[in-house]
Amino acid sequence: MQADHRPWRTRHAVVLAAGESRRTRPLTLHTPKPLIPLIEHPLLGYILDEMVGLVDQVTLVVGYRADDIRQSLGTQYRGMALQYVHQQGMKGTAGALLAVADAGGLDEPFLLLYGDNLISRVDLVQVCQQRYAMAALPVDAPSAFGILEVIDQHVVRIIEKPAQAPPGSLANPGIFHFDSDVFPLLRQIQPSPRGEYELTDLIALVASRHPFAYHICQGNWVPVGTPWEALIATMFLLARDITSDTAEVRAQTVGQDLTIHGPVQIGRAQIGPNCTIQGPCFIGDDVVIGAGCRINQGVLERGVTLGMNCTLQHSVLRAGVSVGGNSVIEYSFLDQQASTGTAAHMHARVFDDIIPIAHAPGLLQREQQRQRGVVLGSGVVVPAGATLAAGTVVFPPES
Repeated sequence: MQADHRPWRTRHAVVLAAGESRRTRPLTLHTPKPLIPLIEHPLLGYILDEMVGLVDQVTLVVGYRADDIRQSLGTQYRGMALQYVHQQGMKGTAGALLAVADAGGLDEPFLLLYGDNLISRVDLVQVCQQRYAMAALPVDAPSAFGILEVIDQHVVRIIEKPAQAPPGSLANPGIFHFDSDVFPLLRQIQPSPRGEYELTDLIALVASRHPFAYHICQGNWVPVGTPWEALIATMFLLARDITSDTAEVRAQTVGQDLTIHGPVQIGRAQIGPNCTIQGPCFIGDDVVIGAGCRINQGVLERGVTLGMNCTLQHSVLRAGVSVGGNSVIEYSFLDQQASTGTAAHMHARVFDDIIPIAHAPGLLQREQQRQRGVVLGSGVVVPAGATLAAGTVVFPPES
């Protein structure tokens, strides 16, 4: 088989955004994963941002809380037309493409993307250079990924989570380029032992008929598959997007002796005296920060209240969170309307058994990805004086 090197004018993308994602609970108990806010912008929005000017139309395969996604994004996004295909039964990644086929399919080349990874435009452009191609990411922990089997510089199949693959093996980061000829092949796929139609089977079918190229990722790749990864993704976006060029302070009230180091974005907030803020940091509108607080890299969304003399480090406080005075919060994610009493402690520690998988050289440190503090679900209340162990995840009572 000879590779097809014709230029491809790919103007359509399909994004898989149907899954319920139990692994991201409690963040997704009432929110579909594509809408998890990262610095007050949905995860799926960041993925779409990378496609602006590359594609004209995006098909979103939706399922869990599909109406929420439709209402949030509508039918247009930054000049791209959005259409929705509903996947019934959540029958795997190839099942999502089957839903597109059942809705009429596509008659043109298209990108296929997983809807839960922060990706880079450069890799989308490169994958579109050949008829059938995918991105490939060298990884240190192959057993956590689908790994590419490559023969004569072409992909022949993807092996799911192999036990023996060496470090540096090429993983599947969920960026593909196909055309309409793949739709008939979907009908040949049989359910896997877990009852799902797997995209890996489609890759093998295509590769047996046509050269299937791969492109080594040149940009960043940050997955969002757990609450901890949502925290890591937020820290990545802070480092990438909150820079000296974007620094801005619009605070309504600023107390004496406010010290700011590094780039910050501060909305119409109230900041008490003797506070120290170390960027990159995002502080939204209607945030109230008490006197003597120390904030080192974090996100405080709209309406957060931080009591006096609190310490906040590498953490996310979603909209409406309230933290009592003299509290310590490290490497933690507090979902909307969560609250703590005074002197609550959520210290972090390094978990040596965690193998970092996000790829963002210069923006995320490996040690940073091993830190765990606490995750609080929406509306969770932590009493005054409580100390929560590192790695704790607290669900709302009704869940």
